[in-house]
Amino acid sequence: MKFTVMTLFPAMVDRVLNESIIGRARKKDIISVDCVDIREYTQDKHRRVDDYPFGGGGGMVMRCQPIYDCYQDIVQKNKPKPYVVYVSPRGTVLNQKKAKELSTLPHLAVLCGHYEGIDQRVLDEIVDEEISIGDYVLTGGELPACVLIDCISRMLPGVLAEESSYENESHYNGLLEHPQYTQPRSWMEKEVPTVLTDGNHRLIEKWKNEESIKLTKKMRPDLIRRPVPDNKRLRFVTQEDHDILIEMMDSFYHTPGVLHEVPKGYFEKTFQQIINGDPYVNAYIIQFERKTAGYCLLSHTYSNEAGGLTVWIEEVFVSPDFRGHKLADKALREIFDLYGEDVSRYRLEVTADNKTAKKIYYRLGFKMLDYQQMIKE
Repeated sequence: MKFTVMTLFPAMVDRVLNESIIGRARKKDIISVDCVDIREYTQDKHRRVDDYPFGGGGGMVMRCQPIYDCYQDIVQKNKPKPYVVYVSPRGTVLNQKKAKELSTLPHLAVLCGHYEGIDQRVLDEIVDEEISIGDYVLTGGELPACVLIDCISRMLPGVLAEESSYENESHYNGLLEHPQYTQPRSWMEKEVPTVLTDGNHRLIEKWKNEESIKLTKKMRPDLIRRPVPDNKRLRFVTQEDHDILIEMMDSFYHTPGVLHEVPKGYFEKTFQQIINGDPYVNAYIIQFERKTAGYCLLSHTYSNEAGGLTVWIEEVFVSPDFRGHKLADKALREIFDLYGEDVSRYRLEVTADNKTAKKIYYRLGFKMLDYQQMIKE
């Protein structure tokens, strides 16, 4: 994979990305990193790349011309043109799913800002996406660019020794990584957990999953709202599920239990929110004998009345070929187990004459609300 960094400080980026695992990947030509100096493209005789902002305010703003000419030179030297990311505090916050998505690109160009930012006109002209590495502000985009490239590169084949090296890490599967231990077994009267030294791999994997959930609840309770299944009836939605999930969503909205059709464009938007890790949306694929049999779509809200997190069960669908195995019932029970005590209330909608669905929901402990719902769209 090729990375091109448009920056005012190319030596800074090059120095960071020339060390450790990423540096070795560059030497092996698994990745290439080209740091391009924006200042080399300025037409100002004093080599200035910035000016005072219109409308007043403190600081300076990077001008369009040097950045655009730098970009045009990169495009002329590379076919097809690269996908351009501007690292910015106002962008979508980087997560593991976004990094994995970007790792499929052949060429990524990263634009680094400085001062008070970059003239919006050139951003509108060349940038495909804005990404932030966190909700804070740095002095420039060089460090975020290094973070982004490091995060993406380590998922490329050959960069790490084994694919499992990143698949078991924090955030890859939605949880923080379990605690790690090495020699000696006893240190300052603290022992390595016995389960890790007994050699029972089934119990070791069980311990790792339980410890990951426990640690995530303690350190990052916001992440536990998307708990990870442990190879049961459910699994998370992946990019590879796109076609079949869209097809199942379309089928769901043509069942007797649904009163209204929705535009198919909504399915695409929902799928992208799921893949991007939107904290308010969650979805699972329902499996039967390792085959995709259906899906559950959930959303998260807070209820003052319930005193905590409310999970809306938006959609539960089982494909016709897999009906008769109580999959909807089993899937919902697994969801209750996964979310555990973190949820104060589950809520769903059901049409008045959908007796089959009502029977399942009553059996699971649901009851009818006294309220009537109102909506405004």
